[in-house]
Amino acid sequence: MLLDYYKIKTIFKVLGSLLVSFVFLILLFDKVVMPLYIHHNNEVVLPDIVGKKYDDAESLLKSKDLRLIIEDKKPDDTYPPDVVLIQNPKGNSVVREGRRVYVTLSSLENPVIVPSLIGDSEREARIKISNSEMKIGFIEMGFSSFFAVGVVINQSPLSGTKVSKGDKVNITVSIGNFPDEIIVPDIEGKNLEIAENEIKKTGLKIGNIYTIVKNDLLPNTVLGMGYKNEPISSGTPLKPGDSIDIIISKIDTSFIDADSIIFN
Repeated sequence: MLLDYYKIKTIFKVLGSLLVSFVFLILLFDKVVMPLYIHHNNEVVLPDIVGKKYDDAESLLKSKDLRLIIEDKKPDDTYPPDVVLIQNPKGNSVVREGRRVYVTLSSLENPVIVPSLIGDSEREARIKISNSEMKIGFIEMGFSSFFAVGVVINQSPLSGTKVSKGDKVNITVSIGNFPDEIIVPDIEGKNLEIAENEIKKTGLKIGNIYTIVKNDLLPNTVLGMGYKNEPISSGTPLKPGDSIDIIISKIDTSFIDADSIIFN
């Protein structure tokens, strides 16, 4: 029995030594032999560039003395435009320096070109946007000494931009020359959305929106206005571009009811 024990112990020692030697050889081959072989033959390990933006992928390959070639573009709704979808050869391959790496990049799915809207009437702009299979976005109002009232003076995105079908186009419509002063419109008692449109049409801006609990009114009913932390009323003259704060109703039984707001 004792003899068998020593035989087994000896076998395990030999196996352990062989295992350590095997691991050592693998590490030596991976860390020393292969790098020396690759360097000797002017070869490099090709980085995996799938999922990277084109500019980043190109810079990375240049640092390895490799050349990036666009082979194809493919519509893809998962990635933004110009992201590497496929590379050939594949990442982590060993290739020679100077090797061309062919890639397929993502592109917009069924792209459309944003039409030129500046100088058109708001109605014409809406028709062009619809015919281009896009949607109207925000409509802002702005003063212009060059364009007549109701004419588009700015757009976003700009004309010629490639976008996807269904994307929104924002426009700014002229409300005429810059006046010396603007009269605050009467918006008290109106819905917030209607009030905001009326204020923007005058050339004024929307500032802060405050809420007061009023359970006897519909939510978002305009209760009053403020300017520079002071209450104001309709008919007040302001300068173009000034901002108006709006006070609206809110339904919330857990909130203490109040009949006035203090600006501070």
